[in-house]
Amino acid sequence: MNAPHIDESLRAENARLRARVAELERRLGLGEAAPPREAQAAAGERPVPFEAVFDLMPMPIFVHRTDGTVVAINAICGTWFKARRENVVGVQNVLRHPEAERTGIAEAFRRAAAGEVATVPATPYVIDHATGRRLWIEVTYLPLRDEAGVSFVVAVTRDVTAYKEAEAQQRRSAALLESIIENAPLLIYAVDTEGRYTVANRRVEEGIGRPRSDLLGRDGRGFVPDEALARFTAQNRAAEASSEPIVLEDQLEGPNGTRVYITTKFALRDDEGKVTGVCGISADITERVRAEEENLRLQEQMFRVREETLRSISTPLLPIAAGVLVVPLVGKMTRERADLVIEALLHGISDQQARIAILDVTGMPEAGAEVTDALIRAARSVRLLGAEIVITGVRPSVAQALVQLEADLGGIVTRGTLERGVAYALSTRSGPGAAR
Repeated sequence: MNAPHIDESLRAENARLRARVAELERRLGLGEAAPPREAQAAAGERPVPFEAVFDLMPMPIFVHRTDGTVVAINAICGTWFKARRENVVGVQNVLRHPEAERTGIAEAFRRAAAGEVATVPATPYVIDHATGRRLWIEVTYLPLRDEAGVSFVVAVTRDVTAYKEAEAQQRRSAALLESIIENAPLLIYAVDTEGRYTVANRRVEEGIGRPRSDLLGRDGRGFVPDEALARFTAQNRAAEASSEPIVLEDQLEGPNGTRVYITTKFALRDDEGKVTGVCGISADITERVRAEEENLRLQEQMFRVREETLRSISTPLLPIAAGVLVVPLVGKMTRERADLVIEALLHGISDQQARIAILDVTGMPEAGAEVTDALIRAARSVRLLGAEIVITGVRPSVAQALVQLEADLGGIVTRGTLERGVAYALSTRSGPGAAR
């Protein structure tokens, strides 16, 4: 087609567009015919420059014949698509685009040509091949009617890049959050204000021993004992009423026995601050609790062993001959230790059938009331078993204390040193001639 023919065709199309604009003006006037330009001019009114308005539109607009051929584009089309009007208008045909069928453009165009409004889903478009920069564009095809029906199809293009990028970022964030929730070594769950579960990760599945799909949308009845469910409900109410997370320790009977959890619960709120539910994060601390209990048991056992060891060390019984025991006392004497000494001494005399017990107090530097009381009680207790007690190493302060107490020392033999006490015991055992 030569240039004159193209110009003639464009003039014809422009005439049709002007007629359509006049029709639209008439309809916008609620049935009143718009005055012709000459009438507007006569009335002193300036005509609306619709072609200028068309060019000023901030989004690309293509006008097609129903056969797909482009008959008009606005100015921004050239900026977006780096195209000159003469290379597009009357030249390009949307239905002949190689990707028209695959992308759904052809179907949307045909629907608009049949009188519908059709939108093609957003697709990427490389706007700068040098940098690879691309836009996401969404095209809506609108039927433009006149008295004969749909005569043109208008394609309005929107830049939805920001929306698509935000949507992609939201998907990435959601995938990241889901990955964290799903792989965290914690039970993570959420319930609405009615107690129905809305979120549950795989650790929750392991905890209840059933698929989470059975739990979601339900309030937990049939999954946990009634007593535990009532407790959880009370906890959720407390979390909803609190502005801060609440932390608590709880137990739950599960498929693997009783488990102990440390749980943090906090209220979930919408954009207006209204409570929509509660999120719970529970850590299984059963093994730690068992380890602590075992550690406590071992500590108690070690304490008992230590006490028994200290008892045996603090009250040693030394059999030096048949029927003779020596009990050396070293260090500070307390009421508790005195009781241990007397208990050990009496058991030793009974077990070994001893008839003489030597209490050596040389290693006791102090001579308080506990010492004198212990000596007197020990002597009385030994006599009750029919044995004799010998006290050796009595310091002057101990002797003075005994005198001041006016203690009954009858039947108590004292010697200045352990050697003399042993000599006395052996001589008494073998006959007369005791060492003094």
